[in-house]
Amino acid sequence: MTNHNAVFSEKPDGLAPSYDLQLGCSKVDITPQSPLPLAGFAHRQGDFERVERPLYARILFFQQGGTGSALVISADLLWWGAERVDSLRNKLNERFGLSEAQIVLHATHNHSGPQTSGLFTPSLGRPDPEYIAFLEERILDGAEQAARAFEPVTAERGIGSCRLGIYRRKRVDGSIRMAPNPEGPADPEVTVIRYALSNGKTKALLVHYACHPTTSGDNTVSSEFPGLAMGLIEEQLGCGAVSAYVQGCCADVRPALVRDGEFYRGGDEDVRSIGQALASEVLAVLTRPMKPLAPRMLHSRTVRVQLPLQEPPSPDELRKWARLEPSQKELELGGGKAGEKAGDAVGTDRPDAHANPIKQLAPDEDILEQWSRLLLSNHHYRQRTVELELSYLELAEGFALLATNAEMAGDYGRFVKIGFGGRVLPVCYSNGMIGYIPTAGQLAEGGYEAVDYIYYFGLPAPLAPEAEEIIRSGIRTLVTA
Repeated sequence: MTNHNAVFSEKPDGLAPSYDLQLGCSKVDITPQSPLPLAGFAHRQGDFERVERPLYARILFFQQGGTGSALVISADLLWWGAERVDSLRNKLNERFGLSEAQIVLHATHNHSGPQTSGLFTPSLGRPDPEYIAFLEERILDGAEQAARAFEPVTAERGIGSCRLGIYRRKRVDGSIRMAPNPEGPADPEVTVIRYALSNGKTKALLVHYACHPTTSGDNTVSSEFPGLAMGLIEEQLGCGAVSAYVQGCCADVRPALVRDGEFYRGGDEDVRSIGQALASEVLAVLTRPMKPLAPRMLHSRTVRVQLPLQEPPSPDELRKWARLEPSQKELELGGGKAGEKAGDAVGTDRPDAHANPIKQLAPDEDILEQWSRLLLSNHHYRQRTVELELSYLELAEGFALLATNAEMAGDYGRFVKIGFGGRVLPVCYSNGMIGYIPTAGQLAEGGYEAVDYIYYFGLPAPLAPEAEEIIRSGIRTLVTA
């Protein structure tokens, strides 16, 4: 486990540091300017049909005199492409002097926006280079706007409840299906952090909830229920207030759109209904007494942990699934050759195929072909670990964000919230994306979040069961450092 960027400072000459918090905010439009394919669902075909509602990035720039700064960016995106995160953080560092630990590039996990990563199989959508350039420029512009809008604020926290989501893993006929399971866990808690000006008006909100924004599968641009809810809240608050949604650990929770015991994909009317319900609960929280959060030194740090993977398939197996002729010993895709013998990369003492969970699945043949070709082209069939980034950002006494570059199972969210007495909020889909992080129990059960997802995210194998304890240990070390 590697530590990076513990950031804090004190005033010179022995003076006590000032913990008075200043906050600058902005909201910038990141809606695609021309038609392109959307990301998140394999069933969509072609460019989007229309813009149902625009996409935004909401930017909160925190600053304390002499003690540090922090930038939290919440964008109506599926995720941030890992291959562009370092470049964007470097640009923000050049302009504002922020380290990587002081920057949270967060996505609401909106499934009705553009793809931002080219690391996955094409079924999840392909990134558009022009859009990526436009997006990054808008983020830099928005950060500049926020940096020119600092005002002193106080912070307070309130808690509400909203039962919009339902556990989506259910055992049916001996196997785990993506199906509504009301007996499974789904966190209903809504956490609201309010930043108020000296005149009592709201300058900004952070709204934390955990539910997949997968209400609608229409081929239209939309900010889904998180974006709709934040817009309604901003309209109600007025005075230029910015309400930023931060997504919790929702890998196994989706909107409770259920008919005859099965999920159904809704439309924009369902997006409106769910978004309005969330907005109403947030506004209700604001009418009740909230707990003041005392200012303290802004503190941030990042660790990276290596999570072990199970046994991957051999190159020969991948060539078969990629529908290559036996005589084709090399595959040229995106540079690089993958023409090695099976033993060269994975050893000759591979376990029997029946012991490998990958062999027991039967994904769509086209998806299997895409996955196999991707692994052969980038040589990731050799990969034995995947790197999870954990970033801890303490913003007040008793309030911090724990950001991860993954889709975390709900049990991890409960571990963080309960284990640290409610003072740490888990925030997924931040600073890149590596894929799903199931628990050891879910790995034993199987299902999409445990195994099948690898065909879309380009991993050569599922996580090993011991990954769960590595993650928990890493979180404990990071938060208590």
